[in-house]
Amino acid sequence: MSKITLYPNVFILLMNFVLMPAQAENQQGILTAKGFGTVNMENTSSNFQAKMMARRAAELDAQRQLAETTKGLQISAGTTVEDFEVTSDVIATRVKGLLKGAFVIKEIIKPEDDTFVAEVTLAICLTNESEICRNRDSIKRISESASEKQ
Repeated sequence: MSKITLYPNVFILLMNFVLMPAQAENQQGILTAKGFGTVNMENTSSNFQAKMMARRAAELDAQRQLAETTKGLQISAGTTVEDFEVTSDVIATRVKGLLKGAFVIKEIIKPEDDTFVAEVTLAICLTNESEICRNRDSIKRISESASEKQ
């Protein structure tokens, strides 16, 4: 029985705003992401706490999507082959980065199937072209500021 293990390869994908959940909003210069969250009601002491926990989960999901889009996504993969047949295939993703200036555009929290489901849409300003971004930090302003300090 021959066994070959292909060690994990690390690929860094620079997504350049290609991920499906995060997209440019109708307004020019805005990138949005919609996150979803729910909660296990057994781990909460009240409906209010359950709503807030679901909302936080949705917000974190949206933040992760924005970070994947703006900073990139690291993918690690490993495959094990025995007797010329794949016996194991593992793929893991990781996002690491600083997300600055994200803000909530829309949030909905509703009861569903004995729990609460939250949907939070976050946005970041790519430029300061739109009205909503004129007085906010944008990726363009942040990068210009960083290059001026160097």
